[in-house]
This record gives sequence, structure tokens and C-alpha cells, in this order.
Amino acid sequence: MKLSAAERQRQYRARRDADPVRKSENLRKDRERWHKRKNAGQTNEVADLCEREKRYKRRYWREAQQRCRAKRQRLVEMTPPQSPELDPEPQISR
Repeated sequence: MKLSAAERQRQYRARRDADPVRKSENLRKDRERWHKRKNAGQTNEVADLCEREKRYKRRYWREAQQRCRAKRQRLVEMTPPQSPELDPEPQISR
């Protein structure tokens, strides 16, 4: 059966992160990419925002975190309970 794109991506990242050299190289590239974007002005730090934008950004983060927690809670509630363990020796009653 063919894997979905998400499953292929998950497997690739698992293989990449299993090798410490490849993982550190990937992290180094991510840091360089972030510094390049920051120097180009494509990203902003919260400290550089005005007070109104800070409030807006933090409110957005809070609401996103609440949505994430609610979604995780729904997933936990949807999973069926584990089946009870069976006794290794049945008890005989007369």
C-alpha cells in the first residue's frame, strides 16, 4: 500500500533525526535560514513590536494554545478504553 505524503515525511524525519550528524546539520541550516530571514526583515521579534501589536500577538498565541489543548483533549476522549486483562487461570466455583 502506498504511503501518504505525511507518512513519508514522518519516516524521512525519523531517519534524519536518528543520525546525530544529520540532525545537527539540519538544525544548523534551520538557524542559518532564520538568521537570514531576520536580517532581511521578514520576521519580527516580539520586543520590536509596538504595545498594541504585542497584545494582539500574545492574544493570538493564547487562543491558538487553547484550541490545541481542546483538540488534544477531544482526541483523548475519542480513544476507546483498554480492554481488561484476562486472568491467567479461570476460577471454578461450585
